[in-house]
Amino acid sequence: MLTIHHLTIAFGPTTAVRDLTLHARTGTITGILGANGAGKTTTLLGIHHRVPRHTGHITLDGHDVTQHDTTALVRAGIALCPENRRLFPNMTIEDNLLLGAYGQGRATRRARLERAYERFPWLRERRNEAAGRLSGGQQQTVAIARALMSEPRLILLDEPSSGLSPVAVDEIGQVLHDIAADGTTMLLVEQNVRLVEKLCTTAYILAHGQITAHGPVTQLLSTDTVSNAYLGPAG
Repeated sequence: MLTIHHLTIAFGPTTAVRDLTLHARTGTITGILGANGAGKTTTLLGIHHRVPRHTGHITLDGHDVTQHDTTALVRAGIALCPENRRLFPNMTIEDNLLLGAYGQGRATRRARLERAYERFPWLRERRNEAAGRLSGGQQQTVAIARALMSEPRLILLDEPSSGLSPVAVDEIGQVLHDIAADGTTMLLVEQNVRLVEKLCTTAYILAHGQITAHGPVTQLLSTDTVSNAYLGPAG
């Protein structure tokens, strides 16, 4: 579904992502693993055109979307679920969800909201509650539901397990598994290796802005590739 060719993102003299190429297959969850500062978040922001790209070619379902701005990418079917949820804490759950369908007509927004409530019934029950009163795991669910409000074909997920308890991580993992089972493709940026192992069949290892390895998750985890990406080579 998604193909990125030779993506490079630089901020002044600093190159944050260098000549990155990756593929995400339709109906799968593809992982991107790496330590802090590896360039994972910048990669997602570059794909979604939230930061300027120096070079790069992006196709979605075979269609060139390289020159699309963020709004056009959302309309094309790419949604971003950002790091740290980025909810509006003083707004209600329902109002946060409706932001995910911004620009759509009233009837469309209400229909999509109803689908979100069908998928997550507890959101309906607490729809008038301020989002800031929710637990971290509940806020992450709202953030994922908000991304689904644009009815994406592809969701870019930036560290959905960040700051969550092990129980909440398991719950979010199940949410993502169920969404993928319904046919939505995902590109999952994570530091939580076990979550990637649980959800993804294929993953990329990112270090210092470059892909250092990729392949089946089981293969990557059976070598020193992942530990080297986080800790550096032994010796």
